[in-house]
Amino acid sequence: MGIDPEKEYSPAYDRCLNSGDALKGVTVAMAGCTNVELQKQDARLNRAYKAAMAKRSKPQQASLRTAQRAWIKRRDAECQEDLTGGTIDMLNIGGCHLSMTTVRAVELERMVKARR
Repeated sequence: MGIDPEKEYSPAYDRCLNSGDALKGVTVAMAGCTNVELQKQDARLNRAYKAAMAKRSKPQQASLRTAQRAWIKRRDAECQEDLTGGTIDMLNIGGCHLSMTTVRAVELERMVKARR
């Protein structure tokens, strides 16, 4: 089942994007909203990763660690692909990291639930 990352974002993210300078389309303000949400989703991902690791044997932990490191490299590479060198890159890379981090957090949470 596909994961829609936008359904996973906090209500505060939507409020941030729909207020002040972000609502006016100011790139720096919009990027600020995205960065705050990325921090939240990254913390969520880290909690889920730790929980997933705790439910695994040593060999399974090594496998998950390898998979997570590969995911980080893939995320970073994919988010760099479409950069143009303009100010919009600030939004594009942040949005890409946010989307991919959120999806991975949900995947890890599902792994934990499946092992209960």
